[in-house]
Amino acid sequence: MNLPRFAAPILALVLLLLPSGCNTTRLTPEERERQMEIHLEACSGWLAMSEWKRAEDQALRGLALEPDNFLLRLYLARALLNLGSTQQILRAEHVLLELEDEGDFRVPLTMGEVKERKGIAFAEAAAAVRTGERFTEAPDPESRAAELERQARDTYLEALSRYRAAFELQPNDTEVLNGLVRTTCLLGDYTDSLAWGDAIIRITASDRLFWKEQLVRPDISDREEKRIWDSIKKLNDLEVAVHLQAATTLNNYLDDPSGALAHLDAIIAFDPDIAETHSQRAQLLVKLGRPEEAIAAIDRYLRLAGLEFTHPDIQRAYRIRTDCEAALARQGE
Repeated sequence: MNLPRFAAPILALVLLLLPSGCNTTRLTPEERERQMEIHLEACSGWLAMSEWKRAEDQALRGLALEPDNFLLRLYLARALLNLGSTQQILRAEHVLLELEDEGDFRVPLTMGEVKERKGIAFAEAAAAVRTGERFTEAPDPESRAAELERQARDTYLEALSRYRAAFELQPNDTEVLNGLVRTTCLLGDYTDSLAWGDAIIRITASDRLFWKEQLVRPDISDREEKRIWDSIKKLNDLEVAVHLQAATTLNNYLDDPSGALAHLDAIIAFDPDIAETHSQRAQLLVKLGRPEEAIAAIDRYLRLAGLEFTHPDIQRAYRIRTDCEAALARQGE
């Protein structure tokens, strides 16, 4: 995969992407300052709402007024990263390379995410070359695939270095820790990945306790209560994702189905109605030689899945159930 290089300064990039006819030279200093406040607030708000394109637009408008504004450059990089195309990720990288971090952990965090995404792109390209799904002019496709895999690993190592730098600045930030979970797993450092995940679980448990304590305040408004419940839900969703990652790592890479089962049980404690969790739990119970419990998990999955009887996943679940019944019959002989 050939990755283009960007040499134009950030101001040229901004001016290129601004709507035509935009004239900022007639603003008074007071008007310019007010416009900057509007663009900063709007950009931050759109980022919080995951409206990446709108955040990009506000960042570019603000940078037309003040090209060296640190926050707007950072916001622009965040927006471009989350827009997600290879071109946009590379633009985000270019913005970050010209940005002094000023001790703000979000700069190495964002660069870590950029490097991680680039590494994944290299790995996907390697897999496609190896299977023949991606054309390569290289005389030896296997060697080209191996080269792309080396590039992926090198880029993951760069991502890990950036995440560690962010961790030094902000050790309790869950986005930073989540980046460390993912990158160490991509590098095959599964024990480290699980340890970073445990750190997230400890933090989310503490934060959740704090927010629940706020709910019992007698002066809490309806709006504030909703905001707190939204915060608790985000913590729960993050913890579920970490438990799922840990379960996958333990089962697929460390051959520890008992450990994986404990993480799935933790997910069920948060939300007992996620069908796929019960499906995965049944498969682990089969592996552990516990067919009766596996049947109960399959039955729970079948009640929650909401799929047609002919769906391949449902058919597979019934086949596993039949095998478990046969195993139980053998145990009774």
